[in-house]
Amino acid sequence: MRKFFLSVLLILLLAASYGAGFGTHWLISKKSSPQFGLFWEALEILKRDFYKPLPDDRQITYAAIRGVVSQLGDPYTVFLEPQARSLEKETLKGEFGGIGAWVRKTEDGRFILTPMDGYPAQKAGVKDGDELIRVDETNITPEMPIEQVLTLVRGPVGTYVNIVVRREGEEISFRIKRERIETPSVEWKLLKPEVAYIKIANFTERTPKELEQALRNLQSQGASKLVLDLRGNPGGLIDSALKVGGYFLKSGVMLHERYKDSLKSYEVAKAPMVVDWPMAVLVDSGTASAAEIVAGALQESGRAKLIGERTYGKGSVQWVYDLSDGSSLHVTVAQWFTPNYRKVEGNGLEPDIKVEPKEEVDAWIEEALSFLGKGGNQ
Repeated sequence: MRKFFLSVLLILLLAASYGAGFGTHWLISKKSSPQFGLFWEALEILKRDFYKPLPDDRQITYAAIRGVVSQLGDPYTVFLEPQARSLEKETLKGEFGGIGAWVRKTEDGRFILTPMDGYPAQKAGVKDGDELIRVDETNITPEMPIEQVLTLVRGPVGTYVNIVVRREGEEISFRIKRERIETPSVEWKLLKPEVAYIKIANFTERTPKELEQALRNLQSQGASKLVLDLRGNPGGLIDSALKVGGYFLKSGVMLHERYKDSLKSYEVAKAPMVVDWPMAVLVDSGTASAAEIVAGALQESGRAKLIGERTYGKGSVQWVYDLSDGSSLHVTVAQWFTPNYRKVEGNGLEPDIKVEPKEEVDAWIEEALSFLGKGGNQ
């Protein structure tokens, strides 16, 4: 851990010295490590002989950091540039300032809009299938990453953005006022008069409150059994997972984290309400990280049965360090284990009831209804 941060610090100092001049360059490369002189040696050759302009200082710095990170051999220790980090924050917060339109990138590099019902883009006249070709003064090109395009469209609530779309060969301009766009992580309904269905798509800051709203609504409709769907849930915030567990468990350990030199255990977070309904939890190969924390705790406590497929197996913990320019470093600092000390990393969780996909029907739901119909006996 210490060596890793020393390496990153040296890379950042190298980038700073690159902008400051040869004197600082010599000081750092000579006194930090003889090997860092190779960096400057190679960079000077590229500056002198490469037939195209080099990337700017910031991109060289980013490339150097990514190079260090790639040598660690850990898929979850990553460096995010400012645009990607900004989008990640908005995703975990569950809301952002925007126009209310989905953006997808086609294989040939076009960016296609799909307006959300009732939001500014639709009200302004944007239609499904419109191709985004300009945002304010920036032309949209096939080489742009989708994170850059989303960052251009989004912005503070109450501000305006000018976009140009191509529709059937015609260019159409719109001036749209950004509004607060919420991205709910929880959806719910009744499957049967007494059987509730709740799907958690990911664990954001909003998830515990959304879950409480769902449970109270379903309880008022007479629900007394629950299907909790965690399929395809990639995880999210551990604090959110601990709070979600509190709606189903009165007490107990949710997970253990093993660091390099210590072990830390986390208890269930107290929730405003606790339901004791018989439960079936749906999982698949896309159920990962924080979703596995919840599923594992419910399974091992005897609170619920897992139905479906073996889960993804993401059992590591990352700390996020926001850097001075808005970029971030995600660093794996520990592995987490279930309350019974099962290792999840690389293993996943084995379901209590395995399910094979079927055509035209949701085999997971069918199996859950069958299980709950028998009383949901644990």
